[in-house]
Amino acid sequence: MKIAIAPFTMLVAAVLPGATTAQTLTPEVILENPSVRITVTTLPPGIGTGRHQGIEAEVGIVVEGDLSVESPLGRTLLRPGMAYWLPGLTPHDTRNEGQRPARLYEVLLKRCD
Repeated sequence: MKIAIAPFTMLVAAVLPGATTAQTLTPEVILENPSVRITVTTLPPGIGTGRHQGIEAEVGIVVEGDLSVESPLGRTLLRPGMAYWLPGLTPHDTRNEGQRPARLYEVLLKRCD
């Protein structure tokens, strides 16, 4: 059984670089109510969120470091003071490609009333 798993693991590592060294990021929720969730996440150098999507529309604001956001809408490089917006259900990856930690505030719009 281990023989069958090892080739699969090597295939995943070859096809998805970094897949075997993924680091779990835990955003800190600083505000949550029925309409909005605001989080802050620190991404170490070389780490990304991994491709994901949420139901909510998302606004991200970079306050430290440099980040890239890649989605079907394109790839955007962000520096401190810059922001991005993504509609709900948009698959994306946010990645710190810089040499120092990056800090990101995200505003997830659950509903607009």
